[in-house]
Amino acid sequence: SFIANDFIRLAPSVPGLKGSVWRSSPNQYNEWEVEFSFKAFGQGAVGGKGLAFWYTEERATEIGPIFGSKDKWTGLGVFMDTSDPANQRLTSVIYGIMNDGTKAFPANPTANSNSFGGCLRDYKNTPNPVVVRVSYVGGTLRVAADTHSRGKKLLTCFEQKDLELPSGYYFGFSAEAAEIGTADDHDLFSFEVYEVNPPEKTKKPTRPHEEEMIKRGEEVRVDEKDKETFEEVQKIVEEQEAKIKEETDGPSSLTAAQVAAVVTDTQFRIIESLNDIHSKLENLGAPMQPPESSSQSLNEINAKIVQMASSLHAMESVVQGLVDHIVKQGGATSTPNDIAKVLREEMRTLNLKMEDMDSRQSLNHRLTQNRLVNSTSWVSYIVYLILFQIVGMSAYTWYKKRQEYNEKKFI
Repeated sequence: SFIANDFIRLAPSVPGLKGSVWRSSPNQYNEWEVEFSFKAFGQGAVGGKGLAFWYTEERATEIGPIFGSKDKWTGLGVFMDTSDPANQRLTSVIYGIMNDGTKAFPANPTANSNSFGGCLRDYKNTPNPVVVRVSYVGGTLRVAADTHSRGKKLLTCFEQKDLELPSGYYFGFSAEAAEIGTADDHDLFSFEVYEVNPPEKTKKPTRPHEEEMIKRGEEVRVDEKDKETFEEVQKIVEEQEAKIKEETDGPSSLTAAQVAAVVTDTQFRIIESLNDIHSKLENLGAPMQPPESSSQSLNEINAKIVQMASSLHAMESVVQGLVDHIVKQGGATSTPNDIAKVLREEMRTLNLKMEDMDSRQSLNHRLTQNRLVNSTSWVSYIVYLILFQIVGMSAYTWYKKRQEYNEKKFI
């Protein structure tokens, strides 16, 4: 086997080659669901051998004769058997076999009493990876497959009841290319494990300083602001769930890759909005140039600043609530933690911007007041100058008339 950027080639198209890959840690879930995707590709219409999914007591440390793994295993094997020319079968079939560690792999597995299930699925040379879901719930094993729609249209392959698959076993995959005829490439693209029906948590998460308040005997209450924040976050979550349900056939057919894509899209739009707010804050805090004419009064400018601050506080509450929701929903993968980390960085930057805005608002207010005072001073000077000129003109006119009157008197 060798590892590529987006898949693991368990067995290349070389006759007789085999390969396997195993999970390093045992399964800790009592009830679980596994979803994996693979491709079997070859030049001929009829291939040979295939790929196997294992859930066994021990990991196979060496390559073996059964689809690349050892024989007489203890546990479950689900086989994607491409063809069996020895038994005159040229179609692809999926079946399962339980083994207690004492039975050898049958010569004709589809007709053996130890095997169960069995469904025909033409998974060879499909344009998209084949998605297979194996679930173990309540002692019942279910296997479903989707050969064309990337897991959106999973069809049940078989179901087997009254099986005992304890926790502590190991998950693994192996593949084998046919020794006779045209060999196929067997590539594993994804593998995910989920816990089904997890036990209830005995201790619920607490809010900051809640434990200290309880120890002091104080009552912990949720104020109206927290309720509004929760409702806004809940609305965002419900919109995303409705969008997911509309784009797929329902929650049961949703893969983790699709969930990650939706969360990433939401993260991108939130960060884009935050960046837009950042740019508006930068423009708001730019140095003020004395304009030649202004159409806005001081009250209008202050009203816009107050409105911007209110919008920023609302956005802060929504983003903080979304961060808390993502952290609570995260855990199994690193994606929610990465998203929460990015959002926290954006929140930190936003808070700095908002703190700086208060000082900028005060500075803008003082500059505007000074500009208005200076304008008032110049107007006063102009008025005084006009009054002085009027007084001077009046005095001069009175003086001229006085002179003319005196001249006429002496004549």
